[in-house]
Amino acid sequence: TIYENLFLTHLPKKGLFLDAAAMQQKAKDLFARMNLDLDPCTMVRDLDASYKQIVEISRALMQDASIIIMDEPTDGLDPNQKFVVREMIKEMAVDKAIIISTHILEEVDAVCTRAIVIAQGEIKAGGTPDELRAKDPGGRLDAVFRDLTMEKEAK
Repeated sequence: TIYENLFLTHLPKKGLFLDAAAMQQKAKDLFARMNLDLDPCTMVRDLDASYKQIVEISRALMQDASIIIMDEPTDGLDPNQKFVVREMIKEMAVDKAIIISTHILEEVDAVCTRAIVIAQGEIKAGGTPDELRAKDPGGRLDAVFRDLTMEKEAK
């Protein structure tokens, strides 16, 4: 189920037994906070790929990790789901370090306070999204990215 998946690494117990009611309630509370209409008792296998991704990100929220690394967290999500995931990331970033690997530049604007552009294993630039944007006369992040990462003849 979703709630079992969320607590996979830290199952709350009541004596010798799992506290399913507590897990379900914590999952309901999280989903309500995120405006997600998910029943914690739903089987994960019955979810579409985008909701499986949201459950994985929700699991990160439920854990007490100080650093979370995400690879393409909104890839394949519809606009509303992207919004929900980005809000979740912003909430986590209040007290956690979030590292995101993405090629989706709108993600940088939506959730990043700092960004590093890496191409062919080298750091090409870093800074806030505004600092990176300032490298282009038109203030376009995509133009900065292309300028830093594309081969000269391919431009």
